[in-house]
Amino acid sequence: LIAGNGPTNIQLTRTFKLDDNARVTPENNALVAVEGKDNTTAYLTMNGDGLYTSPNLGLVIGQEYRLRIVTANSKEYLSDFVVAKQTPVIDSISFRQNDKGVQTYVTTHDKTGDTRYYLWNFDETWEIKTYYFSFFKYESGDVFPHARTSAEYVSTCWKYGYSHDILIGSSASYQIDSIPEAPVNFIGNGDERLAIRYSTLIRQFALDKKSYEFYELMKKNTESLGTIFDAQPSQVKGNIHSVSDPNEPVIGYVTASTMEEKRIFIDAGDLNNWRFDQQCRSEKIANNPDSIRIAYESGAEVYDAVYMGIFIVGYLFSNPPCVDCTRRGG
Repeated sequence: LIAGNGPTNIQLTRTFKLDDNARVTPENNALVAVEGKDNTTAYLTMNGDGLYTSPNLGLVIGQEYRLRIVTANSKEYLSDFVVAKQTPVIDSISFRQNDKGVQTYVTTHDKTGDTRYYLWNFDETWEIKTYYFSFFKYESGDVFPHARTSAEYVSTCWKYGYSHDILIGSSASYQIDSIPEAPVNFIGNGDERLAIRYSTLIRQFALDKKSYEFYELMKKNTESLGTIFDAQPSQVKGNIHSVSDPNEPVIGYVTASTMEEKRIFIDAGDLNNWRFDQQCRSEKIANNPDSIRIAYESGAEVYDAVYMGIFIVGYLFSNPPCVDCTRRGG
């Protein structure tokens, strides 16, 4: 739950056994409300796929709040009351390049010493360009040179991503409440994200000890398994409980804090010899309808023309991601 200004997003889904073939099922049409000990109630709006949102819950720092959920089949769930915490600002975001790639870091501190436990997530955006620039369009069996308008350019695009790992940190064992350079995201050599320009927006949240321990256990269960020497999975218990059926297992943890965020940009020129290689072939196709049609049916796309004087005698084709950045997910 976001205190102060900022949107709150809550995702409700059904759990299933690991040996089942079922998929994650969103819980739609539920009543989702945030209740305060000060007798305030704020309702979230369903946006589909189990997502419930509020642009501003109006939570007050230091007050206690809980989450109430009533599903479409009238089952009721309540979280424990949690105190809305003030999150310290992010001091800086930095990055360092090594022989394996680039690591980003977040640095923060709380001069009051009241935080000690931190959670981060991030969004990322990066620019991509095609190996070949094309003004050409293929429509109804014909190639049209210089036919693309500026709105139809497919040489430059942007792609988006977000954090998947559980990113937490604690200063509980330190004398001062400071987190110096907590690792956030690693980008390996050759990744397209750093080929031109990259940006990441990091968000920071204050946790209490119990919520930190919940995320720590979730992290161990999801990221530290795979060999007999790893810690064995443990039962995860959150702070949400079923009112209708106290024996029903419920997974999830409700926290409340303000959100702090900071953005960093990384240009390819900021790095030492970052190499992203596109495997782009080039093939000349004669300027006749059958040859052009066969080239397109084989999956190629035109990016330039071959002239003899003022006449076009052929076209240059390449594989689609090298000509159209939307074919690379842009």
